[in-house]
Amino acid sequence: MRSDAGHEIEVKLRCQDVEALRGAGIGLELERERHFEDNWLFDTADGQLRERLSVLRVRDAGGQGLLTFKGSAAPDAPPSQFKQRVEIETAVGDAAEMVAILEQLGYRKVFRYQKHRTVYRGLLPGGGRLSVMRDETPLGDFIELEGEEAAIAEAVRLLGVTPGDYILESYLGLQAERCRAAGQPLEDMVF
Repeated sequence: MRSDAGHEIEVKLRCQDVEALRGAGIGLELERERHFEDNWLFDTADGQLRERLSVLRVRDAGGQGLLTFKGSAAPDAPPSQFKQRVEIETAVGDAAEMVAILEQLGYRKVFRYQKHRTVYRGLLPGGGRLSVMRDETPLGDFIELEGEEAAIAEAVRLLGVTPGDYILESYLGLQAERCRAAGQPLEDMVF
């Protein structure tokens, strides 16, 4: 769910399951059952996308291919306590073929990450809605809350979490931090 076309607002939280949300009064409707996702991030050989704080991703989500561009929030976007990005996404017929096309165009794979994801529609007591994704990753389990600023703010308030609990890093950023702490080069985040 995006706050407007091509713009996403989200926050990650460490969480073992979604029962904490239900316990906080957030209703959950299953939107997509648990499924495996395989993701590849691409960049140019000289790192132009990284320099622009942008990402080009191909995702295979249980046989459904998605091509996504993510970039920095628009300069006129209102400030947010959560992660804001431009996001443009479209379905592709075959994720492996999309990977091959990008490689033929000169893009190179820079990072691969995998997760099991379950998607819910979150229903807030105040009437707001948001997308809730439970991600089981090699780094642990996370909940992503995505939607309008006010809906995410209400959800984190109900959960009793503070800005110190927010994770605004991408999975690439979290994996890079883990690898740095272990004194090793960046490696893919795969099972």
